[in-house]
Amino acid sequence: MESKEVNVGKYVSRHLSQLKILARMLEHELESAKGGAEVAIDREVVESALDTLEIFVDDCENATGGARSRGGKSGEAKPVVARLN
Repeated sequence: MESKEVNVGKYVSRHLSQLKILARMLEHELESAKGGAEVAIDREVVESALDTLEIFVDDCENATGGARSRGGKSGEAKPVVARLN
């Protein structure tokens, strides 16, 4: 069982690049706000950020066995992520 945990760790670390890109994009948006209290982000940017997070979560759930391993309902419908790029 330990070997599966190690493989999942490697899998997640390889896929962290998606989240690193997302973090850099959000940092850029904050810097573009010129230090103001409010940040205006285009709807497309928010949708892309959500898609990136959902894809990452889905990939991790698939690698670890999904909601079944956490006691989720076996008949529960899984959300579908539409990739826009």
